[in-house]
Amino acid sequence: MKQELPAKYYLAHFRELIEFVSSKCIHLLEPKHEVFIAKINQLDEQSQCMLARVYSRKPYLVQAQSLNYEEIASPHQAIYTLKTAGILFEPNELHYAQLLTHLTKPSLVELLSSYPEQISFKKSAAKGVLVDIACAFFKDCPQELAPLYSQYVINSRSDFYEYFEFLFAGKLSRGDVNHQNRFVMRDLGLTTTREGHSESLSRFETLNEAQSNYLLNRCRLTFKNITDENDYFPLASQVLLQVAHGAIAVALKNKLLVRLYRQLKGVDSELAFSLLEACMDDSEAQEIQIREQYRLGNKEWVKARLDAIIENPLTDDLLYFADDFLMRKFNKKTRSRLSAMLADTQCVLEIDELYRGEVEQGVNDYYTHQGMQVFNTENTLWQSLFGLVFWHELFIESPYPPCNEFDIYPQVLRLDNFYEAQKTQINDRLAQCQTPQALLNLVCKNAAQYFEQPNGLFRWHNELLQPLEALILNSPIKALITHLTKMSKHYSQLKDGYPDLMVINNGQVHFEEVKAPGDKLRRNQLTTIDNLKNVGFEVHIAAVKWFVDPNRVYSVVDIETTGGLKGGNRITEIGLIKVQHGKVIDSWTTLINPQRHIPGFITSLTGISDSMVYNAPVFAEIVQPLLDKLTGTIFVAHNVNFDYGFIKKECEMAGHFFKMPKMCTVVESRKAFKGLKSYSLGNLSSHFNLNLTSHHRALADATATAELLLLIQQSQTNE
Repeated sequence: MKQELPAKYYLAHFRELIEFVSSKCIHLLEPKHEVFIAKINQLDEQSQCMLARVYSRKPYLVQAQSLNYEEIASPHQAIYTLKTAGILFEPNELHYAQLLTHLTKPSLVELLSSYPEQISFKKSAAKGVLVDIACAFFKDCPQELAPLYSQYVINSRSDFYEYFEFLFAGKLSRGDVNHQNRFVMRDLGLTTTREGHSESLSRFETLNEAQSNYLLNRCRLTFKNITDENDYFPLASQVLLQVAHGAIAVALKNKLLVRLYRQLKGVDSELAFSLLEACMDDSEAQEIQIREQYRLGNKEWVKARLDAIIENPLTDDLLYFADDFLMRKFNKKTRSRLSAMLADTQCVLEIDELYRGEVEQGVNDYYTHQGMQVFNTENTLWQSLFGLVFWHELFIESPYPPCNEFDIYPQVLRLDNFYEAQKTQINDRLAQCQTPQALLNLVCKNAAQYFEQPNGLFRWHNELLQPLEALILNSPIKALITHLTKMSKHYSQLKDGYPDLMVINNGQVHFEEVKAPGDKLRRNQLTTIDNLKNVGFEVHIAAVKWFVDPNRVYSVVDIETTGGLKGGNRITEIGLIKVQHGKVIDSWTTLINPQRHIPGFITSLTGISDSMVYNAPVFAEIVQPLLDKLTGTIFVAHNVNFDYGFIKKECEMAGHFFKMPKMCTVVESRKAFKGLKSYSLGNLSSHFNLNLTSHHRALADATATAELLLLIQQSQTNE
């Protein structure tokens, strides 16, 4: 529920952060930080309010006259106090360029117009051009801007306060004030926070660890903000020299080094390769090095590195790369073990081309029509199973508890040492799950107890347990336990890349990775598929081949409503005509009580009034018969997104998932009958003499649309 912001909420957030840093992070502060905090604590409330407001601004320079707030009675006095305390400062001649960049275009024009004899410019010029002209002129006389300097204060939040924010959040966001944005969203009830969190904790153990993470995060933001390619060189030198303390800092430094390599490889190859060499145990950097050194002809070096990787791989993904590269480049084999696995698991499925935009849904329907149970699972299935099995170890009994109420992703997974840190608890937990029913009971118990609590691994929803139950009860328990163990040991490698679908056939589970023509498998998908196969699961790679199904059944649908899709409007009538092999094979219609008033203009248009639908069923009462008729067919309508969108919304309100292939007779008519003035159903009916007896009644419109569909199909046949 949305909350009202408290009075002086910026001050409250400011004090909350200062209190956290003072009490929980004192070991992460330098003397200069402690001096700064002491100054803040000596300020009166009004001055603290003003400082919090200045720090909430993004620009480096803040115009003093813009700092007027209801909670600050005397803003000028507050600014004076902050200047006297040595916390805020006015810009000076050294800041002339920042000042000129900060000015608005009208202010620049006014300033430049004050020097008509010295400066020539066009008032219509872009602001960037005016800034360049101004900077060139005032470079030699920055004292001329003295009257402007006094109108601004420097936003010095990056000196100390940005570091405090980082200690709280663990990251920096480009142009955002982390803690204030988070606190405001929390106060408004608009962001997810961890329930029952009573005490915030420091996320770093040592000053070196905190500062190396902070400085590397600043490098990350610098990289994102670079517009001049020459700026990559000093940043590369800075990152190379920055020591990384702790696993998170090492990972961030590696990522920055690889990104900088990609920017510099075509400009300075020697520097670029030194960046890769500086990476510590990074699989991406090692792969790039191997590919580049092979391209340069250093095959002995490459062979030695590949052998070393295979003997002691950092990750399964890197192992598969090394195995594949060694086989193809040195052993002259066209298929490595991984390539052979890919070929052996591949099956070709012929899927109706109407599913071109929904290939997974096409394969889903393919198996569903054969009587199998199918779930769209991908990564969510395994992430939710992992999270629910190890809920206590991840969120309750973890040696790495969340640092604050906003931390919802387990720190132990971020550090990638889950099994190492909690081996005994993990093995004990899995030992309690040696039967499918025991595993299912644990999953259901944790889902019931912790439903809707934020976790950072998966999203809660009402049907979360259905695929989990199907997986657990139809899989070998040994395979499940073995894979969960592997995930606990290598979560960062096995958190994604899972197949699209899970299929249950006669009590047996198998997985389908769906690939349309032209799609390729990513390495992490191959890695995960191989892991699933190695523990005992059956996995198929479904290579889809498109065809036109001559046995398609089309459900031609028309609805009448109380108004447009937005604004809480509802369906008042549905008409459905089923067509197969060019013939109508079924028809169905019903009025529906929309549970709201039907506007007069709608009654005039459709003839459907409140009294006509008074005793009609509500949508929830007809949803199952409707879905039964639509299942396995193509949804067709004139302006299909209108009818489809309404039915999808009504189904969701009634607790049913709705998704099926669709076709629009407006779109198809434009293709088949080019050059007509109008493609409205009424005009097309007149043009082709369609049977439209009662326009704007659902069954009549559906009947005319079905006849139009047959004409379209005939025109396609005659081509």
